[in-house]
Amino acid sequence: MRNNIFTALLAVAVVVLLYIVFTIRPYQDNKIAEQAKEVVRLEVDKVKKEIDKKGFQHAVIEDKQNVVKSLSQLSDSSKREIDSIKALLAIKDKQLNHYISYSATLEGKLLKAVKTDTSYIYKDKWATIEYVPDTSDGAFNFSYNADINYVEYWRKSWFLAPKKHYVDFWISDPRATINGVKRVKIEAKEPFTKVEVNSMILVDADVNTGADVGLSIGRFKVGASYLYNLDKEVWKPYFYGKYKILGF
Repeated sequence: MRNNIFTALLAVAVVVLLYIVFTIRPYQDNKIAEQAKEVVRLEVDKVKKEIDKKGFQHAVIEDKQNVVKSLSQLSDSSKREIDSIKALLAIKDKQLNHYISYSATLEGKLLKAVKTDTSYIYKDKWATIEYVPDTSDGAFNFSYNADINYVEYWRKSWFLAPKKHYVDFWISDPRATINGVKRVKIEAKEPFTKVEVNSMILVDADVNTGADVGLSIGRFKVGASYLYNLDKEVWKPYFYGKYKILGF
């Protein structure tokens, strides 16, 4: 039994070593070269605008837009803007996950006011504007309740299609016009190499149970299992290799 375990572990180690020698170093070198060439600006060029049934204008962008692996990929002007945000919040690079800024214009014309004894008042669901003429130059009093809505969601074109993630922003006032979006998101770093130890049940003609050790390297996964056949009452090693083609 010990010889079987040793053989299994040795086979996995050889496969992993060969993969590291021939694959990982070129992959890392290419990634470094790509990152050195990439310069991302905060401005999101393509903003999809939609009007819903209530007349509110939405700004919709794909969640993959302006996603970077680190702030070093940003253009110099974008870095300066992010630096000002970090200084304002008193945080460091590693604490920043997502920054997004929408610009909008609110405009109303020929708003009908109601005359009172001392002023003229316009009032609706969101705004209250009062003009007081009985001063040396006249004065305005103004209040506005801005209902700002932000949501992240996903959709599929059909049930087997990969999910597409979106960011949506709108102001609950149909007079608001979305002008543009500034955004940067730091992509969560997943470990390139990962080791897993699991308990395992395998059902073929018989029921087998035992332990599994797997090593993931990027899209590749190799491993070995040592399982006990409950019917035949014997231990048996298993080896496997996987390559991730598609994930949802």
